[in-house]
Amino acid sequence: MTELSGKRVLVVGGESALGRALTIGLAEGGADVAIASLTQAKDADFAVNSALNELWAMGRQGLGLIIDASDFGEMHAATLRAERELGRIDLAAVVAEGADGVALEALGEALGGRPVVEIAPDGDAGDALRAVTEAL
Repeated sequence: MTELSGKRVLVVGGESALGRALTIGLAEGGADVAIASLTQAKDADFAVNSALNELWAMGRQGLGLIIDASDFGEMHAATLRAERELGRIDLAAVVAEGADGVALEALGEALGGRPVVEIAPDGDAGDALRAVTEAL
């Protein structure tokens, strides 16, 4: 799968099992991925950095962002940082049940109308990857 080559995606909720699977699937497809946490919890930090190491091992560009995604300012700033460090983000995927409206608003504003895809955390990794790929 190389159709994602040159694409840059921000995955919010990357510390979850589905978020990690989505991140790895995107990287395997050729995308560079910024991985943002939903919270600043220690286990979220560990999970995001673990996934980031896996991206780097594949030779992909990646960025870990340990944030409180329910904070508009943090979410907005993290999105802008991802663009500074990786380049223009093509799409954001939010892996969260009933994604926080604040996070979605901040993403929408920072991305200027580029797609934001909501993914239920109990979903299937293949379905999540297809949803993101189709939105790109």
